[in-house]
Amino acid sequence: MKTLLIFSMMMFNYFQPDIATPVTKEYLNYSIIKDDKTIGNIRVERSLKDDITEYIFESRAKVKILYSIEIYDKMGVTFKQNILQQAKLYRTMNGKLKVNNTATWNGSFYNLSDKDGANGSLKQSIFSSTASLYFNEPGNIKSVFSEKFQKMIPIQKINSKKYRIDLPNGNTTTYTYSNGICTLVEANTDFANLKFVLNTNPK
Repeated sequence: MKTLLIFSMMMFNYFQPDIATPVTKEYLNYSIIKDDKTIGNIRVERSLKDDITEYIFESRAKVKILYSIEIYDKMGVTFKQNILQQAKLYRTMNGKLKVNNTATWNGSFYNLSDKDGANGSLKQSIFSSTASLYFNEPGNIKSVFSEKFQKMIPIQKINSKKYRIDLPNGNTTTYTYSNGICTLVEANTDFANLKFVLNTNPK
């Protein structure tokens, strides 16, 4: 009887369907500000499942200088056990492809490619990227991976809540945090000085 009971319990467990680990998703929404006017928006999503964290960054902005420039960005970045597995950046300006970058971890190094094809490799593990900075205050992290420039870039701590990145093209980006979440990004870009301001009222 005891043997039969144990067998029955084994069969019961065997035929139980696997309970899928739920995916936890969080969202941050930012207004893109130029000269005190809203010119676009950013939505950053973080999804967590088991040991995999994925960030999806999507932005749209319309800037008028001598003529109108419409910029669309989309980043998809995946970490497994806190190591970057893949980072993609896709950008268009007025509908024309400008950036199509991918960095893929093969277990030993990252294969890099851009819109023109293979673009070398990066031989080190990556634990933080610019996409992950929205949800994660860098703290004592010394450098982050740039999806645009496909290289590690030093990050400088200005004070307890503010950090700056000096980009290879001479531009700078400053991140300000509250409770570990980025509330303000000040971006000095090729075409304008912009602010990304966190919307405190979720949509």
